[in-house]
Amino acid sequence: MRNKKVFLLMGLLLVALAATAVFVIRYQKRVHQPEVIEPEVFEKLKVDPDLIIGLWRSGSMYYRYNADGTGLTWDAAEDIKEEEASHFTWTVDKTLFTHLHKMEISDAIIPKQYHITKLTLQTLAYEDEFGVTAVFEKVE
Repeated sequence: MRNKKVFLLMGLLLVALAATAVFVIRYQKRVHQPEVIEPEVFEKLKVDPDLIIGLWRSGSMYYRYNADGTGLTWDAAEDIKEEEASHFTWTVDKTLFTHLHKMEISDAIIPKQYHITKLTLQTLAYEDEFGVTAVFEKVE
């Protein structure tokens, strides 16, 4: 009789563990996997890349986008001026906004991609693959 109770208790414990594992795997959002922005959300949208050209600021961060697809970025909070800025190239395809940052020491290229969510004469807003939004105001 005691063995039956032990086996029954172990069986219930295994069922509870299996149910917990299914819940954790299925329903818990994984921190290491960013939310995917589905491409069809952006298929109908298209931005005018000419509106991006110029100097943009968000807090102490500055981005200068040139007409030839090159750019500069610097953080005034770190006492960096435009002459000391990091160089990058940029492209826009519909709403996909790509920055290719060149590392100074190793000449490695670091790609960063964003989806433009708003672009006007005075405002540039975009979102990265992790859902982080940046909003810039045009300086010049």
